[in-house]
Amino acid sequence: MAGGVLHLVTDRKAAPDLVAVVQAAVAGGVQWVQLRDKTAAALDLFHLAQRLAPVCRAAGAGLLVNDRVDVAVAAGCDGVHLARKSLPVAAARRILPVPMLLGASVHSLAEAQEAVQQGADYVTFGSVYPTRSHPGQRPAGLDELARVVDAVPVPVLAIGGITPDNVEAVLATGVAGIAVISAIQGDPDPAAAAARLRERMEASAHRPRHPFPRPRCIAISDQETPLRLREGGRG
Repeated sequence: MAGGVLHLVTDRKAAPDLVAVVQAAVAGGVQWVQLRDKTAAALDLFHLAQRLAPVCRAAGAGLLVNDRVDVAVAAGCDGVHLARKSLPVAAARRILPVPMLLGASVHSLAEAQEAVQQGADYVTFGSVYPTRSHPGQRPAGLDELARVVDAVPVPVLAIGGITPDNVEAVLATGVAGIAVISAIQGDPDPAAAAARLRERMEASAHRPRHPFPRPRCIAISDQETPLRLREGGRG
């Protein structure tokens, strides 16, 4: 996939009408959406995922849920993304149905290697550059990002302060793509912001060391049989 994939990580504070923002973002070229809301109750997050799923699928985009394995499975999403205080990767791997992706946020090479050993399908590494979402946090930088990409046998996404002006340098490390928050949601025209990033990514001569998979799940309500759990899970 030329230039890797473009992920949007949602922020309800920055986008009260999140469905409209996601609809614009996927129209502009976002290929994966990670639904993140640390304060939402499970039921509210479930209903929001149900509203976002058809928007994403209509555009051929995937939908992940941050932290909540239960919501991701119940809503028939493409996968779940674990944060530092989420379930351990190995525990989530045991209960996650086979078709669903399992990702993890990491901040060092050691954390990336541990996540992969426990069964992560991909990792998101950052922050690469200074970012408003983590003020005061020292950025990891491109050299450390490149070390992680070279060391782990799974796709690596870069996050943190990535813009159209610096995305080429990020892609040069061999990442599978980028994840952004304010670069799209902080723009008054999310579709145009996404399109600018996609244009730069598509124009890049760099290719991912490990390409990110395409969306592969379907809604549970559309299946004739339940999703099969991975070996070691209960089913």
